Amino acid sequence: MIFKKLEINNFGIYKGKHLINLDVEDGKPIILIGALNGGGKTTFLDAIQLVLYGKHARCSNRAGTAYTSFLANSKNRFSSPDSLVKLKLTFTHQVENQTSYYEIERTWQTTDSNTKEKIKVLVDNQPNEHLSVHWDEFVSEFIPLSLSDLFFFDGEKIENLAHPQRSSELVKTGIESLLGLDLLSQLQIDLTHVRKRRLAQNVDNSVVEKIKACESEIEDSNLKIFELKRELIDIEQRKYESEIAVSKARQLMRTSGAHLLEKRDEIKYELGRIETKLENNKLERIKLASGVGPLGLVKELIEETKNQINLENEAYNSKILNESIRLNNHKLLSALKDAGLTSTIISHVETIMELQNDELKSSAETKIFLNKNINIFNELNDKILFEEKQYILLKKENLNLIEKKEILQKQLNSVPDYESVKHLVNNLAEHELVLRNLDSLIMSKKKHLEETTIKNGNLLQRYTNYLAQQNRETFEQKHEVQVSEHIQKIRENLAKFSDQLIKENIDTLQQLVKEKFDTLGRKSQLITKLDISPHDFTIKLYDASGSLIEPARLSAGERQLLAISILWGLAEASGKELPTIIDTPLSRLDGKHRNKLIKNYFPNAGPQVILLSTDEEIIDDYYNQLKPYISREFNISYNDEDKTSNIKEGYL
Repeated sequence: MIFKKLEINNFGIYKGKHLINLDVEDGKPIILIGALNGGGKTTFLDAIQLVLYGKHARCSNRAGTAYTSFLANSKNRFSSPDSLVKLKLTFTHQVENQTSYYEIERTWQTTDSNTKEKIKVLVDNQPNEHLSVHWDEFVSEFIPLSLSDLFFFDGEKIENLAHPQRSSELVKTGIESLLGLDLLSQLQIDLTHVRKRRLAQNVDNSVVEKIKACESEIEDSNLKIFELKRELIDIEQRKYESEIAVSKARQLMRTSGAHLLEKRDEIKYELGRIETKLENNKLERIKLASGVGPLGLVKELIEETKNQINLENEAYNSKILNESIRLNNHKLLSALKDAGLTSTIISHVETIMELQNDELKSSAETKIFLNKNINIFNELNDKILFEEKQYILLKKENLNLIEKKEILQKQLNSVPDYESVKHLVNNLAEHELVLRNLDSLIMSKKKHLEETTIKNGNLLQRYTNYLAQQNRETFEQKHEVQVSEHIQKIRENLAKFSDQLIKENIDTLQQLVKEKFDTLGRKSQLITKLDISPHDFTIKLYDASGSLIEPARLSAGERQLLAISILWGLAEASGKELPTIIDTPLSRLDGKHRNKLIKNYFPNAGPQVILLSTDEEIIDDYYNQLKPYISREFNISYNDEDKTSNIKEGYL
């Protein structure tokens, strides 16, 4: 399916007739349309969806409005009261080897009483009455409404699809549509109704009122379950947004240093401990300084002192010895003379004695002014060495303590004044309170849902018991019971078939989504594994270490890439060659992630890709990178004088 032309008459911001050629060339799938915000991009997308799907279209500003009221309100307010609103889309569609040319025209006119809509369909330029009457049913042959979100979407809202609950809904819808399981689900519902009617035919009048009351309770219970599930989805979405808000508030706290406020007292306490240790260290060093340690600075003087003491001791000993030797020498000379020795010998002995006396006399002449015992220096060197080591250890400890003190002081200095960050602290507290309240609310809703589900099961069992009470003695009654039992078996087999079909196809979808994310992320190692549950269709992401990645850990850009990967994977799995239309394609993305979409996604998203860009998205380098793949360029601008937006060739 390829769009060829779109005509808009008096619709939304477009007054009068506006025709745009949407045909694309081979190898150039992109049609680039630029406009300022509020210029008419979203109205352009609404026009395509409305002309295709009519009352079922998911237009941007309908919001529960009745269809006829929506048609009346969508008429251009500056057009004449009796003017016709017309949307016409032409496209080609190929079935096997045959290509047909379709033209669908939807018109309406608003009067005081009502709004009348007309649909006209032409096939190969020939009116087709059957399609004109039954177009709303036939359009699913081209692009089922349930799959339209895969091909027509708003870039500003796509990030929300990465939320587990939203993505599981999208995957569930896509899988059921691709495999035709929505038909199986409807068949299950229809069979349930048939079975109830069959069983009800056997009901005795005595329990009719009970059954009716039970049916009413079951209906109320089903409605309550539906409402609770819807509320849970909304609350979980709010929780997801609240988690992001808490994360951002904590980041602001860290950036401003406000997260250190709670550590201020701890830092001050640690600083006090360091100061005490520094003071004790100082006292220990003073104590060492009052001991023998300082003598290590005068080791040479100590050695000189020891030498002097030794000399003084020698002098003292020499004096005593000299007197003894002098008396002994005198006795010895007298003895020699009495022995009759010659004068020569005696003279020689006297000479020797005089030399000895001179040596002793020289030693004895050393001045004595210390008069100390050398023993006072015993173990002094060991004590000096010990205290030197102690001092080195204390000095090293002192330096470490000073360094720790400086670090703690810097941390204390970086703690901002409470008043300056009070708003950040309060902001985080408010977001955390909201998150806690949402957690409590989710738990309460889940408990309520569980209780309601159990009650619903009990009601269904009671309903079945009422029906089973009836008399089945007649052949017809037995036949109805048998048919009912067969229907139940068919329902069970359909459920098994549905589960098996999902399991067989879920692996392919997992691979496609992971492949598309790798393509957009250029083989990023952020996500190394992606699993889709075949039961509830939730998507789980794993990093390189095999750890589960919470969606809140992903940046906004990464969540948007993941959402696009899901859409792209589902679109490719559908096997349908359909146009892709993206409104504000690069909104809320940083430069890094924009480049990935420009290079890897837009040129490959489909055979026809219509991009509705603002003046701040596809510009400069992004435009130049995309240029080789662009078939046509248009810009939408509002004319104040004519009160309309105009579509002209040429980009912004």
